[in-house]
Amino acid sequence: MPSLRELQRGFAAAMHGRAGEIIAAIDGGALGAGARVGIYRNAIAATRLRTLSDSYPAVRALVGDAFFERLAYRYSDLNPSRSGDLCVYGARFPQFIEQSPEAIEPVPYLADIARLEWLRQEAALAADADSVPDPMPRLPAAADPRRLRATLHPSLRSIRSAFPVFAIHRWCDAPAEPAPRLDDGAECGLIWRSDGEVAESAIHPASYAFVEALREGGTLADAAAAGEAQDDGFRLRDCLDGLLDRGLIVDFTPQAGSS
Repeated sequence: MPSLRELQRGFAAAMHGRAGEIIAAIDGGALGAGARVGIYRNAIAATRLRTLSDSYPAVRALVGDAFFERLAYRYSDLNPSRSGDLCVYGARFPQFIEQSPEAIEPVPYLADIARLEWLRQEAALAADADSVPDPMPRLPAAADPRRLRATLHPSLRSIRSAFPVFAIHRWCDAPAEPAPRLDDGAECGLIWRSDGEVAESAIHPASYAFVEALREGGTLADAAAAGEAQDDGFRLRDCLDGLLDRGLIVDFTPQAGSS
């Protein structure tokens, strides 16, 4: 008689199509052991399909139900769930799409749409934090804002794509509108949570570079230099005000050694 651990491992393997010796340990009764295992397998597959459908509605809308289901089942076979939390199950789906020629060749922007949708889910589930209304009231009068580090809101995410991903995503929500043109160009943008809802906005590449520099731990001076490298017309205060207006900065910390 197999041990409990062996039975558990055998059952888990059976859920991924490797029934092996576990069948002999199952009393299937009139239904049969294989059929009983199949009931569990089908239930798990349906749950994973529903989870991916909930996480990636725009991807499903772009490729259609039948093609999406084929992708989802292949993803499930190659990426078994390793967590009891279904919210993390689809994390690798954008990379899976990118490595699937049958998906990328007809819809070259599909992986980026999937990335956008996953970032939206991350933003929705991220921790909350109080934002600062303005840096100056929280700092010593002598502090130089350009020598500060900014802590971004936990829900803030960013994306850069060679395609107009935000326009495509909006069209998936309202397909009656004219479809976006791929030659509309690349888009950079932010995704965050505002008043309990996920918000998104395309931004200038210089602003994107500024945000990424802050995310990497740079000072405002470092981030401003990154923005100016993209556009010599970049203005630190304008970009900072835009982040503050959206509540996307939660703290300012003077750089070590600065006053």
